[in-house]
Amino acid sequence: MAAGLARYLASMEAIRQYFNQLVPLEDAEWQAFAACLTKRTVKRKEKILLLGQVCHEVCFIESGSFRFFHEREDGSEWVTAFFFAGDFVTNYRSVITNQPSSHHIEAMQDAVILSIQKADLFRLYLEFHALDRLGRRIAEGLYLTVAHRLDAFLYESPEERYEALLQRNSRLLNEVPQYMIASYLGVKPETLSRIRARR
Repeated sequence: MAAGLARYLASMEAIRQYFNQLVPLEDAEWQAFAACLTKRTVKRKEKILLLGQVCHEVCFIESGSFRFFHEREDGSEWVTAFFFAGDFVTNYRSVITNQPSSHHIEAMQDAVILSIQKADLFRLYLEFHALDRLGRRIAEGLYLTVAHRLDAFLYESPEERYEALLQRNSRLLNEVPQYMIASYLGVKPETLSRIRARR
């Protein structure tokens, strides 16, 4: 019981430290946010969001990893993002537009997440100016991530995209199957093998 509480407090502190890098929060602001968090475990291959569902939560990953992927009509998958411990994972477009998600979010390994419901999050935005600014900063970061990915497909070769991916997160080599990395890069697995062999 004591060990579980210690892990919970440590994960909460990790979230607060992340927030404080963006917008420093007063204790009252942080406590209001923390009171809305729910902790849960997610099994490998379990989906926390299905294609066609409206996303109603934002999750912080305490441990484990997730992938954001789309299913094509021919049954193939297109991986568009990876998320690891310390990241937030959500379909933010679905959250803010209330439209169905065009992607699944699936655990790639057993995971623990802390989630906050959209209704609670938007209420906190109205009650606390600092949390409203924080939400804007996070949204700006998500936009820049999407813009960078689009630019990479327009202007970079697969080799350059692979190198950039490794520089951002070398954990991909150990934690993500190669076929998923190939899908993320927009190449076939055999092309990825040749890229890796040339490094």
